[in-house]
Amino acid sequence: MKTFDEILSAAFADADLSAADVPRIDLYMDQILTLVDEGLAGNKRSAEDKLLTKTMVNNYSKEHLIMPVKGKKYSREQVMQLLCILTLKQQLALSDIKRLVAGEGAPGGFERAYGDALALKNRLRPKLEALLREELSDASVLESRERALALALALAGAATELRRVCEGVVENAPEG
Repeated sequence: MKTFDEILSAAFADADLSAADVPRIDLYMDQILTLVDEGLAGNKRSAEDKLLTKTMVNNYSKEHLIMPVKGKKYSREQVMQLLCILTLKQQLALSDIKRLVAGEGAPGGFERAYGDALALKNRLRPKLEALLREELSDASVLESRERALALALALAGAATELRRVCEGVVENAPEG
């Protein structure tokens, strides 16, 4: 069984694919799936988990969440769009995601937005981790099922508040 400190360390050691990790050539579906599977492997709860599947990509395409595919290859901008969707789908409804990522946007816009997001995430990460360590430094946070439930409820509540902030950003984002 892991300690709370180990749980926190693992949570804040998640993997990110940077824009530099995405090849500057068009990719086939299998290449995209391999890129995501290998590049974000550290984010899987278990080794068998799939972060992105062909079905998911096809559904995103049908829902017009990504730009139309020309032939069987996906452009770098479409791959960046998919990475944005993968991040947003952890917290937002597809309708909210569609408001932010559907369509073409400015050339390179998804890459810029994704890069800016990673930079902000990397600035926030140590602050959030330090806050949680400070507030939850009590070694008894996992001593009983009830304490674990209380902690899980508090963290779920905080995650809900952050999701609401994210939804407010979506609702107030400029159109187009």
